[in-house]
Amino acid sequence: MPRRKRNKIYRLLRIPQDYFEAIEFGNILFPPLYQFENGLRLVVNKFLTTCYGTDWWEISLKARLPEIHKYAEDQEQRRHSMPWIGASARVPVLRIHLITLGQLEEIVKAYRSDCIPDLFPTLEFFLGHMDVIKRVRNLYSHMFPCITRSDCQVAKREITTLATHINARL
Repeated sequence: MPRRKRNKIYRLLRIPQDYFEAIEFGNILFPPLYQFENGLRLVVNKFLTTCYGTDWWEISLKARLPEIHKYAEDQEQRRHSMPWIGASARVPVLRIHLITLGQLEEIVKAYRSDCIPDLFPTLEFFLGHMDVIKRVRNLYSHMFPCITRSDCQVAKREITTLATHINARL
């Protein structure tokens, strides 16, 4: 990450100046995105624990979405192969923390009869907002140099909309 001094970003690599404009957008996008992704993970875990019990991940998800279950197992093995990364004891790492945002969306879709309307008014409502959030998140995360401040602000509004529903359940 480039060092900052007096709001100036020093170049770590000699990439074109245009690429540096997108760096500041992380401050707009990532604090709400961090809260949203973790809040969504926690509310889905809490809700499905209520519906299926504390072993919902092993009993229900493994049968319903085996690819996601396997992905989380693989990520757990990778996590244990480098235990010094993410070794904080502040919060427990749940399996739902080990999956992607898209996989989390797949869980809501697969459990839609349970999650809709208890978590979100309609599946289309949830998916429409998620589509914008994921698109902007992926643009920034994959270092797309043409992302704009406006893109980040739109995603932030979408996050705020879904956060209202998540907060009602946390």
